[in-house]
Amino acid sequence: MSLRRLALGILSSSLTFFVAASAVASDPTGAEDEVSTAAMNAQIRRARDAVFPTLVHIQPVVDVARGGRTIETALHGSGVVVSKDGIVVTNFHVAGTAKRLVCTLSDKRRCGATRIGADAATDLAIVKLDLAELGVDEVPHATFATEDALQVGDFVVAMGSPLGLSRSLSLGVVSCLDRDLGILELDGGQQTGLYNTWIQTDAAINPGNSGGPLVDLAGRVVGINTRGFRQAMNLGFAIPADIVVDVMLRILRDGRVVRSQLGVTLQPVPAATSATPTSSDAPHGALIASVEPDSVAQAAGWRAGDVLASIDGVPLRTMFPEDWPRARRTRADLPIDRAVAFELLRDGRSIRGT
Repeated sequence: MSLRRLALGILSSSLTFFVAASAVASDPTGAEDEVSTAAMNAQIRRARDAVFPTLVHIQPVVDVARGGRTIETALHGSGVVVSKDGIVVTNFHVAGTAKRLVCTLSDKRRCGATRIGADAATDLAIVKLDLAELGVDEVPHATFATEDALQVGDFVVAMGSPLGLSRSLSLGVVSCLDRDLGILELDGGQQTGLYNTWIQTDAAINPGNSGGPLVDLAGRVVGINTRGFRQAMNLGFAIPADIVVDVMLRILRDGRVVRSQLGVTLQPVPAATSATPTSSDAPHGALIASVEPDSVAQAAGWRAGDVLASIDGVPLRTMFPEDWPRARRTRADLPIDRAVAFELLRDGRSIRGT
């Protein structure tokens, strides 16, 4: 069997509409190769046709200092329409601080857009197309994947405007579902990556792809393309859809993302103290390194050296780097208008309160 036929057989085995990897058997006619390729192409085209009409090429206009004077410069980014009235999701580093936005749709119609809100902590921004400029009441829009169905090895398509080349598509697989990149810094000095891990993919994501959709072969948006590593190949990262939808809904409701503050600094728990008295499974909890004066944590009686085991009924886990964004998000998403239950560990004792 040729290497080419073997590779095509492996490829076809991952597609849901194949019952078995038929390339195991010898086929001197090459018909099985053609069927496998045609089936894969058909799925990619369906995903393309579902989302391509919703792509937006975004040119954020910013002020740039050159030669001792400030001039306006149009940069390049991407976005995806997610509602019929023209709501577009993109990245904060694309639209978060722009003076104005020029948007070109997939059918080459052009219009302006208004920024509704932005969140540097997750590197997301929400803008709204000026449909009056287009003379329409609605535009095609994409849908998000609603279930947690994405798996490592699944095929995905990255869409957008890499290096300003609009309406581009690249194919790859999901390399990791919960990659931690640490806390990153945007060009304006804002911190990002605090509350989410990343979908890692080998689909090409280059400058200009930022804000475009990462799409599964069912034609659903599973993430927002955000960054790549210039010193490496086949390493692209997207913000998962559940984070995107959560931030989008908050911005559409409130114009911004409101997060709670407890007034503590948390650190990983030393292994010897990480299990709670009521738990004999995996270590969990976060070490309270410091407590700010006059904070809600101080009012609740928390002390440096305590272990915060759970809050609002959610156990905290900080054993691995990818646990930290989730732990920060659990803390930041606490309601600001009611008391929440907590469990501390202190000197081997469990302390519960609100």
